[in-house]
Amino acid sequence: MHCTICKEKDKNSIELLGINVCETCFSDISTIPVCHKKYDYYKEVIKVVLKNYIYERVTLNPVK
Repeated sequence: MHCTICKEKDKNSIELLGINVCETCFSDISTIPVCHKKYDYYKEVIKVVLKNYIYERVTLNPVK
């Protein structure tokens, strides 16, 4: 499967909130320091993923 973040094909990927993430990206996201230059990039990627995940849940299972 292809990693949604880096677009590389990796056999060892996991499904996280409806997207595929390779081990490298998962490790980078979980261990990146706040002062790193790619921190803001990963933060924005996670925002988009969460918005899409929440939106799909709301439209499929609306709360009455």
